[in-house]
Amino acid sequence: MPVITIGGNNGISLENKREMVKKVSEVVAEAYDLPIEAITVLVQGYDKEDIGVAGELLSDRE
Repeated sequence: MPVITIGGNNGISLENKREMVKKVSEVVAEAYDLPIEAITVLVQGYDKEDIGVAGELLSDRE
């Protein structure tokens, strides 16, 4: 069934991650007309030195 991958920096709290996974799962389940149990969400965290935006690393913006 649907697998959603969310990638971002490691700055999200566990509580916010729980809320995000719940909301994303609900929206995708509704869109696909599936039970929420059929939805898998993978949250990938990256350090700031592993993310580039506008040609520079996030770690260099500090």
